[in-house]
Amino acid sequence: NYGADAVRLFILSDSPPEKDVQWSEQGMVASYKFIQKFWLLHSKILQKISMSSTDKAGKNNLDLEKFTNQLISKLDNHLNKFNYNVIIANMHETYSFLNKIVDQDVSNKTLKENYKKILIVFSPIIPHIIFECLESLSLDIFQTWPSVNKKMLEVENIDFVIQIGGKKRGTITAPKDISEKTLMELILKDDK
Repeated sequence: NYGADAVRLFILSDSPPEKDVQWSEQGMVASYKFIQKFWLLHSKILQKISMSSTDKAGKNNLDLEKFTNQLISKLDNHLNKFNYNVIIANMHETYSFLNKIVDQDVSNKTLKENYKKILIVFSPIIPHIIFECLESLSLDIFQTWPSVNKKMLEVENIDFVIQIGGKKRGTITAPKDISEKTLMELILKDDK
């Protein structure tokens, strides 16, 4: 009733590999619905890619490239540790991110390149729908695993949690290489 990809998704999302699968009709339906939503998102991305627009550089392009490289790095790590349920969580996170970015001003070339990489890293989990997606993009269904651009993994800003007397009073976002003195000045300027 649900298809092979939905069953694979449910089994991998349900529990870590060392535990038995607890069958749940509700979980199976949720996996099936995710596959359906992913296909609708794919159609939306395909439409965006097919639209002609200038390939201009922008913040959204950089955000997409960073997200894709961070995703590949995470999935490499999770696959090596057999953390399949965490990979499924990353897939849901990616779905949400792509759903937002497809409506923003992003170049078609950047979208297609990064979406292709995302599809490739999802192929071990939901291979059948991924092959359909790759074919609809006129890409070969047998792709090599994408490499990670280490420069894209670097974080520029960090959220510093501010505690006074052991209680959280707020967070401050600042560059990762900020000096302690400058950070203290920012903290003292904060109203909280």
